[in-house]
Amino acid sequence: MAREARLHDVPPRPRIGIFLVGCALAGVMLGACSSGGVSLGSLPGGSSSSPGSSGSPANPKGAGTWSALQSIDPGNALQWVSCSAVNYCVAVDGLSGSSTKAGNALTYDGSSWSAPVSVGSPASLLSDSCPTSSFCAAVDNGGNAFTYGGSDWTAAQRVAANQFSTVSCASSSFCVAGTNVGHASLWDGTSWSKPAKVTANGQGLTVVSCPTATFCAAVDGTDAYTFDGSSWSSGQTLGAAGSGPADVSCPAPSFCAAVGNDGTAYTYNGTSWSTGTKIGVVNGTSIGLQAVSCASSSFCMAISENNWYMIFNGHSWSSPAMVGTGQGLAAVSCPSSTFCMAVDNGTDARSWHA
Repeated sequence: MAREARLHDVPPRPRIGIFLVGCALAGVMLGACSSGGVSLGSLPGGSSSSPGSSGSPANPKGAGTWSALQSIDPGNALQWVSCSAVNYCVAVDGLSGSSTKAGNALTYDGSSWSAPVSVGSPASLLSDSCPTSSFCAAVDNGGNAFTYGGSDWTAAQRVAANQFSTVSCASSSFCVAGTNVGHASLWDGTSWSKPAKVTANGQGLTVVSCPTATFCAAVDGTDAYTFDGSSWSSGQTLGAAGSGPADVSCPAPSFCAAVGNDGTAYTYNGTSWSTGTKIGVVNGTSIGLQAVSCASSSFCMAISENNWYMIFNGHSWSSPAMVGTGQGLAAVSCPSSTFCMAVDNGTDARSWHA
């Protein structure tokens, strides 16, 4: 796929083959392939009807618009984006093709993106997390971690012997970074801990999400894990290897959403995970879900690598609708229910506004 073809030294995030259907053409009106949303009838303790509603699905039509693509990082490949507010986002990049100047951070101020600024990484940055505009953390595929204090990035600190794949920060004094062999390291505001084992099978953590210092959730493509501030739970299997959860987002300890490469979504209610609900289906064909971001328990956005998106309204997911033309989306961050920022598999960013 496009991302693997472009990146030569960056280990790919989980993917599934995604098939374009006839209606997924440039210029298709949003929701043209839709046949109705998907109700989360499999929530723990739930029923087939959506509580407190008439059962109408969330619907992107008229609920928001996407901006045009903006090339912000020529020559490199964007990997991740994190927004603490509608006027503050930071995207990070990795090597692409013959590029030799990756390891950059780019900042969005609500109207425009800055030029790429090197954070001093000798490798490709794969993830960043910015709980506020005065603090961010980033990790690379060389096992290095970096922090930003509002003006400058710290020098690379080698924390892990293996590659980092994800980082999430609840505050400037608490972050968790995960590796590609299933270990996690904690940031306490001063230093990073020695990586500790999370996954029993050594499977790499794809994404971790920490809304507080006493709760995190992480996924490894098959299982989900939770952290209570002192220890990690054993894994709960959500999907088959290679088709299970690829991303997770937790706006609070009482709610998380995870999405899988087979088009399935899961939710966490503070105690247990739901069974999967297939939300990524277009004309009977599953579309792999690439990322998810939740501003609250009543608003999440999930995206696919082939530019489909779905919105969760607290009860159900909308039918897939097209974002627009361009390279496949790689990551999305939604600090509110009226704003999301997404980056693609190449050099571009685009925003969604309600």
